[in-house]
Amino acid sequence: MNRLFEIRTKILEIYYKYDAFIIPAVKLIMAFIVFHTINTRMGYFDTINNVAIELIASLLCSFLPSGIILIIAAAFSLLHMYHLSIIVAALGLVIYLILYILFLRFAPKASLVVAITPVLMLWKIPYILPIILGLIAGPGTTVAMGCGVIAYGFLKIINSNSATMATMELTDAADQLKLIIDELLASKGLLMVVAAFVITMLVVYFLRRLPINHNWDIAIGAGVVVQIVTLLIGDVIMDTGISFINIILVSILAVVIGFVIKFFRYCVDFNRTENVQFEDDDYYYYVKAVPKISLGESSGRVRRINRRKEGAVSLRAGRRDGYEDIPEEYYSDEFNGYDENGYYEDNGYTEDGTYYGEDGLGDDLTEVSLDNK
Repeated sequence: MNRLFEIRTKILEIYYKYDAFIIPAVKLIMAFIVFHTINTRMGYFDTINNVAIELIASLLCSFLPSGIILIIAAAFSLLHMYHLSIIVAALGLVIYLILYILFLRFAPKASLVVAITPVLMLWKIPYILPIILGLIAGPGTTVAMGCGVIAYGFLKIINSNSATMATMELTDAADQLKLIIDELLASKGLLMVVAAFVITMLVVYFLRRLPINHNWDIAIGAGVVVQIVTLLIGDVIMDTGISFINIILVSILAVVIGFVIKFFRYCVDFNRTENVQFEDDDYYYYVKAVPKISLGESSGRVRRINRRKEGAVSLRAGRRDGYEDIPEEYYSDEFNGYDENGYYEDNGYTEDGTYYGEDGLGDDLTEVSLDNK
C-alpha cells in the first residue's frame, strides 16, 4: 500500500511542477475529441470536416479559457446545420443561445461539461458523468449537464431527419420547424436521462460531503445504485428501450473512475480521526478532524557544533549508518555509538559531547540529527 501512496505523491509532484504544460495538453486533447466527434457524426460541410482544421482549432483552445471549446464546438455544428438547411441552423442558434444563457446563470465555469456531455452520449458512456461530477463539482453543474443532454437530443434529431430536411425548400421552413420541435417534445427518453443524471449527481454530491467515515465510498456506491434504479424506473414508465447491459458495464467503469478520483483527491486516514470541542463567547464548536495520508521521507542532516582549540585533535562524525572517523586512541573500551540526542556515547565524553580524557583536549563533538520530512 505504501508503494501506491509513493506513486500518488510522485504523480502529484509531477503535475504541480509541470501543470503549465499538462493543462494545455489536456485541453488540446479534449477539444480535438469534441471537434472530431462533431465532424464525423454530422459531416454535412466538407470544408471544416478536416483533421488539420480540427487540430488548429484545438491548439487555439489549449491556450484560451475552456469556454472557447464550447463556442467553437457550437460554431462547428451550426456550420454543418447551415450546409444542411438555413432554417435548421437558425433554430439551432436559438436553442444554443437559450441553453447558454441557462447554464451561464447557474454554472458559468462548467462550459466544458456542456461540450463533453453530447460526446459521451454519442459514445454510449454518459453514465460515468453524474458520478464524476458529483465527486468534483457543485450542484449548479447539474444545469450544465442537462443542457448537454438536450443539445445531444437536438443533434440526434437533426441526424436522423437529415435526408428529409435536405430535400425541403426554404418555403417548407414551417414544416422543418414543426418536425424538429415535435420530436424534441416527444423525446421522453431525454427527459428521463436528465432527471436520472440530476438525481444521481445530487446524491453523490451530498453524500460525499457528509461528516461520516468513508463518505466518498458510500457516495460512489449509492450514486451508482440510484442511477441504475432511476433509469430502470424511467424505462418501465416511458418505455425508452435503454440497454441495461450497457448501463451496468458503464456503471462499473464509473465506480473504477470514482475510486481513482478519490485516491488522488480525498486520501485520508479515518483510523486517526479526532473530535475536538472548544468554545468562544458566542458558540460551542464541535470539530471532526480527519488527517490526510502522507508519507515522510527519512533524511539525515549533520550540523557541526565543535569548537577547535589550539592543539586539539580533529574529530568528525557521519550519519548513524555512515562512518565514524574518530582516532582510535580516543575510543574507550565501552563505546556504544550514539545517544538519543545524536551525541557519541563513550565513557571518554561528557553528556554534552566534550572529551574529558587524560590529555584534556576539550573538543566538542559533532551533533548528528535525523529528521523526517
